[in-house]
Amino acid sequence: KLASANVLGQAILFAVMPLVTRLYTPADFGVFAVFAAIFSLVLVGSSLRYELAVPLPRSDGNAFSVLLLAFWVNVAVAAASLLGVLFLSGTLSRALNAPGLPSVLWILPLSILGAGSNRALRYWAIRHHDFNILAKTQITQSSANAAFQVCSGVVGLGGVGLAIGHALGLTAGAYRLAQDVLPRIRTVGYWQPLRMKSLARRYGRFPKFDVAAAFIDTLSVQLPNLLLTLLFNPAVAGAYLLADRILGTPTSLVSQSVGQVLYAKSREAVEEKRMAALATNVSVGLLALSFVPALALFLISEPLVAFIFGEAWRQAGNFAGWLVLGLVGQLIFSSVSLTLMATNAQNINLILHVVMLVAKGASLFYGYAAGSPLSAIIALAAVNLLGYLGATGVIIWQARLH
Repeated sequence: KLASANVLGQAILFAVMPLVTRLYTPADFGVFAVFAAIFSLVLVGSSLRYELAVPLPRSDGNAFSVLLLAFWVNVAVAAASLLGVLFLSGTLSRALNAPGLPSVLWILPLSILGAGSNRALRYWAIRHHDFNILAKTQITQSSANAAFQVCSGVVGLGGVGLAIGHALGLTAGAYRLAQDVLPRIRTVGYWQPLRMKSLARRYGRFPKFDVAAAFIDTLSVQLPNLLLTLLFNPAVAGAYLLADRILGTPTSLVSQSVGQVLYAKSREAVEEKRMAALATNVSVGLLALSFVPALALFLISEPLVAFIFGEAWRQAGNFAGWLVLGLVGQLIFSSVSLTLMATNAQNINLILHVVMLVAKGASLFYGYAAGSPLSAIIALAAVNLLGYLGATGVIIWQARLH
């Protein structure tokens, strides 16, 4: 159900993309790429990762308290991000070589509030296996995002329109989830600060280890959006963003769907000592399913992207041909990475992400030293493929030990 809804949601976004790429320039996409990178880095720790603990307690009362804990931490971070935008937007713009950045950063607090609430409610739905609700939410998010990006492009809002559409999609998803989830929540719990404090200590490994690991993972994913702007120019970053959207968004949606179902089954799998077998089956299956499509896209991506999205985006097609090879490894790793949460191996998760961050940064600086954005992309694709496949092997090894 999740995979089908995610495919439909992605189809909605993809259907409007040829129009969107003709309404916005690569430089507009480059400014949005920098905004999306900053948003992702703030969001990753906006609830201190306590939302991941919502499916774990045996009682719904304790799970409700963890949900409230995640929600209120997210509200505090959204408020703090507002202060950061007021005082630091100019400094960030100059440091990242993105002059248009201050005009879009004011959307950041709203995006954090909507996305953090959305994520916490998603894990409550995962706890109760409410996959129908999650599927409908995905379609709602994609529809809202696509509609506003087209409308804002028609009136010429530029990168601001892309950022607002992104924020509205997340907020619409949170609202859609709340309509179905909140009536059930009211029947299982109420505000209990002492219980929240006790559960914050019980699941303290999430903020202690996983915030840093997730931040580093997100930084490694967003590093090209930041460094390609800094090392080359916003147009190069915009071309990368389109290539990453074409390939990375469906990849992340599939891995998110598979990972959420895997995580929902993790408690029983750990108790029955079959977590390693489950992770292995998922990894091998995804590798088999993704190999042939990735090879086909590698061969035809450049002319295909130029035909669908316009000749101005031919560079994005060239980038996509190489990036798709690395995304095979990323798809597999992302789908099974929550196995480390289920086996209390947050420290291993942190080490893996540090290694990948360093390797990705080195690949981009290699391209800068060579004076070629394409060299940077090729090196990045090689790091993603080999690094993430190796990291998946470490995950399965850890599950066997556990």
